[in-house]
Amino acid sequence: MYPLATGRRELQGYTSWLGHLQNFGRILTGKDDKSLENCLHLVKQDADKPQFKAVNRLLEHQAFQEARDYLEGILGKYPGKDGEVQLLLARCYFNQGLISEAKGILAKALKSEPEKSEYLELQADCFLEQGDWLGAVDALNKAIRTNPKKVMTIFRLGTIYSYHGEHLEALRCFQGCCELKPQQAMYWEMKGETHLQLEQVPQASVSFEKALRYGVDPDLTARLAYCYVQMNELKKGIRLYRKVLKHEPDHYDALCNLAAVYQNQGRSLEALNLQEKAYLLCKNDPILLNNMAYTMLHLGRSRKATEYYQEALNLAQGHPLILYNLAVCHVQKGNWDAGIETLHKLLKIDEEHTEGWALLGNIYEQLSDHELAIDCFNRALKLA
Repeated sequence: MYPLATGRRELQGYTSWLGHLQNFGRILTGKDDKSLENCLHLVKQDADKPQFKAVNRLLEHQAFQEARDYLEGILGKYPGKDGEVQLLLARCYFNQGLISEAKGILAKALKSEPEKSEYLELQADCFLEQGDWLGAVDALNKAIRTNPKKVMTIFRLGTIYSYHGEHLEALRCFQGCCELKPQQAMYWEMKGETHLQLEQVPQASVSFEKALRYGVDPDLTARLAYCYVQMNELKKGIRLYRKVLKHEPDHYDALCNLAAVYQNQGRSLEALNLQEKAYLLCKNDPILLNNMAYTMLHLGRSRKATEYYQEALNLAQGHPLILYNLAVCHVQKGNWDAGIETLHKLLKIDEEHTEGWALLGNIYEQLSDHELAIDCFNRALKLA
């Protein structure tokens, strides 16, 4: 019996790139009413040149309809400027949720200027909003070929690949980001997370170490500690987890992971102390509940261990490892029927669970049902 591995965060998806675009340097609506009034005045005038600066200010103020009305009115009016007008108009459509209209006008713009990375990036946004991530990938790859040193475009592509499980492609993107901007901690961190997704722990540790050179962060420190523990460099891992908890006592991952390390070292009381602190922060984490049950069992509190395992199963229905641990708990208390029932649930979910068959064989042997015991042991041997 053993606790669940903890601490591996999932990479966050791109969700909507509209949100990312709106968060970069946006001037909040109403922040400068006089400036907004001036822009509205400019776009209402019949000028001899397009008022692109004023339009961009309107977009910053989220005055999308006003900008759109102006742009639709000047489309085709200024020779040689149609591409920029179409791009701004596409941004208006996109921000108003008119994705098909935005894609349509971008297609026209790309016919005249097929290598404009700005057009391709916005086209990728449109594909993402429609759930077509492959279309977005294709558009961003074209944008990168046009402007191979634009690191944020490469980063965006990497996050999309990560979200959809294309970790090797994501790694290639994040490696490119690190080469272009080697002093940016975020790129090294994403590279490290991708290495973890590929189960390349030593490489992940190197990336996290580099990330920490350029930005001190508790989460990063905890991730590096996790790598050290996975590589059996326990002293380094423990030291870093303690460092995190010294500065951030409620750091959930550090509490859970350091507790798991202590438990594996037989330091059950120290593990329980950390687990109880983590439990106050989150009472519905099946991994934590499983690990608390495991610790309780080692402290001889089998009834409480059973309660935690049951609670964990209520949150993670049919989790094989929790079922197996609960079965072991029943067996250690001599509750043969409960152990058999739990193992049958486990083996229904995972017919190739070697330890489950072996444990079931042990129970039948204790009950002197030798024929069933031999059948279970044979199944375990075939799977070993």
